[in-house]
Amino acid sequence: MNLSPAIHSLSIALAVSVTATSATMAATPTQTEKSLELDSVYITGGKDEVLQKPGSATLVDDIALEAFEYTDIHRVLNAVPGVNLQEEDGYGLRPNIGLRGTSPERSKKITVMEDGILSGPAPYSAPAAYYFPNISRMSAVEVFKGPSTIQYGPATVGGAINLVSREIPYASEGELDVQYGSDNFQRYNVFHGQQIENFGYLIEGLRVSADGFKDLDGSNDSTGFVRNDVNLKTSWQSLGEVNQLFIVKLGYADEDSDETYLGLARDDFERDPYRRYSASQLDNMTWDHQQYQFTHIIEFADSTVTTDVYRNEFDRDWFRLSGFNQENNDSDYSLVNILSNPTNSNYQSYYDVLTGAASSGSAQQLRIGNNGRTFISQGIQTRLNQEFDLFGVSHSLEVGIRVHQDEVKRLHTEQNFNTLAGGDLQAVAGTFKTTTRNQNDALALAVYIQDEITIDETVVSLGLRHENIESSKTTYGNATSIKVSENTLKQSVLLPGIGVYSQLTKDFGVLAGIYKGFTAATASEAGKTKPEESTNFELGSRFSGNLALGGQAEVIAFLNDYTEFSGTCSFSQGSCDSNQTGEQTNAGSAQVYGIEASWKKEMALSGFTLPALISYTFSHGEFGDQFVDSTGAFGEKGQVIQEGYRIGYLPEHRLNLQLGIEQAKWKLKTSILYQSEMRNVPGKGSIEKSDLIEAHTVVDLSASYQYLPQLELYSTIDNVVDEQYIAGVKPYGFRPSKPRTVHLGVKYDF
Repeated sequence: MNLSPAIHSLSIALAVSVTATSATMAATPTQTEKSLELDSVYITGGKDEVLQKPGSATLVDDIALEAFEYTDIHRVLNAVPGVNLQEEDGYGLRPNIGLRGTSPERSKKITVMEDGILSGPAPYSAPAAYYFPNISRMSAVEVFKGPSTIQYGPATVGGAINLVSREIPYASEGELDVQYGSDNFQRYNVFHGQQIENFGYLIEGLRVSADGFKDLDGSNDSTGFVRNDVNLKTSWQSLGEVNQLFIVKLGYADEDSDETYLGLARDDFERDPYRRYSASQLDNMTWDHQQYQFTHIIEFADSTVTTDVYRNEFDRDWFRLSGFNQENNDSDYSLVNILSNPTNSNYQSYYDVLTGAASSGSAQQLRIGNNGRTFISQGIQTRLNQEFDLFGVSHSLEVGIRVHQDEVKRLHTEQNFNTLAGGDLQAVAGTFKTTTRNQNDALALAVYIQDEITIDETVVSLGLRHENIESSKTTYGNATSIKVSENTLKQSVLLPGIGVYSQLTKDFGVLAGIYKGFTAATASEAGKTKPEESTNFELGSRFSGNLALGGQAEVIAFLNDYTEFSGTCSFSQGSCDSNQTGEQTNAGSAQVYGIEASWKKEMALSGFTLPALISYTFSHGEFGDQFVDSTGAFGEKGQVIQEGYRIGYLPEHRLNLQLGIEQAKWKLKTSILYQSEMRNVPGKGSIEKSDLIEAHTVVDLSASYQYLPQLELYSTIDNVVDEQYIAGVKPYGFRPSKPRTVHLGVKYDF
């Protein structure tokens, strides 16, 4: 791996920073002893700093997270402008998050972090985030878009999300949170922590489970899940002329969920959206995740150096229905085609097997297999933060470097099953086989420098990021395990960016930015994939006081101009061949543009507090070139996508309104989400019913009462009006989101 360009970039950055540091330390007296801050350090800098950021940034703090007690990250992010989401299972087990029009599928086009450290199973070699940290143990969520994402690769086109875990408390503090609700939903969350002189600790346990809201044909079996999450965070601080803080963070999480990719035919969905075909009765995902983190912070007079060493391990088994035996001989007999035309004479017998209404012949045997994958993500990163004045101008400099390695090992197997009378499934002897055996690896060096220059009431942010990536894909014989091929891909890119925010008056400021966006390509057997690249623009304003009706408001227009747009072949897309799993496809140029707007205010009336929050996003995305979707990464396999076709799973409008009324001991809040229609596959003009995901409005409600200083009672209702709507159509048929669910909870502080 040639690291020369990155090392050269880092040398220049360090030379600048060291010069500034030396000048500052020479002019500053020796620092007196003081306690290092153990509180969560928001990357955004906190609520006040967000308002001065040259780029778009949103902070969802602990108060906002506790307002509705969501366990689904999708619902948390509904309040953030610029977010586009695709629901899947109703519980948020496999989040699909996009920012500014990036594909939401498995959140693979954004950078996801926990406490500033990459959290995805393999962010470079296999960026699909089948693991996502549990939101219940977080104290805040930060969302970055615009030039500020230069700091947070590897995906910088749309933006980044940072999940902030619970901090170590100063005094002894603990809480037990118990919640019970519809479909036997249960959540138990307990933590305790404190500082004892220079030592601090926090231990936390979480268990979330439900029986599921879908009804399996001919069975009372669960369609739900169980999740466990245990974390330990310890700290030790050394105080003196130079203060130091050492943090060790360990985590273990697992899941056992009876989820499926199999949806319903359109007519069946309209009759009963919560039905589930018996052919999916064996579908199940299990995974476990281990997290190891060591952080060292050293604090000088006006500078701080933070170093993180991390390793994440993730193992999963995804046992699920893949299709029918006949599909091996004739691709027309795919699950997609059968569910699109279940009454067709060619497909009727296959549809009857899916529902358990008929037993199977040889052609109708179900192919059920395990997509087993093992992931490792590890690295070391260091950043220097320096405050200094140079030629009478204030600078806030950050220089960072990260060496990261990740990998995924795939072992996919499959076996035929007969459907017996009554719908039970029976394995067919002699049909077990391995369908995929390969490994993707990536080694990446990332270097960045960002300087925020403050001149009077104007902040100018200058940033430069360099990524040097070497990745490979090794394919092994399914039967022999002998290496068949190895393909490598080297990428080196410079990503400049500039953002400006100017507070023109006390109540009005403007911002603008331009930067280069990048999403790394993964190595493939074809070996011709180009990384996703774009030039991104934003222009907006922030205003308060009378201009914002006494509140705070922000309006930002954005444009992502892709020179190379890309998609990834995956089973969650529905038409991916086993040997192409994880491989990317280029689509040429594309454009995504839109508007983000938000407004919030807290009013007082006759002893009541009335908080209000509105967020709105308009998005439009279209392809700029004609091409054939050879893998189904963008829509349907073999589809001819023409110039001007709209991008799938990107609604034009998303509007979220949150209103509340509070008094000393009680709170009542509601959240109303409207999302306009969107298309399942790329197209133009009116959307055919078979590909239409209709507009929907979802209302959530929460109430809480502080019964005692240490005891709080609360209740939530998700989807109050029981709106029945489509969460998604990919990969195999229409799937619903969660119906009305009622939860009761109690919190006890100790």
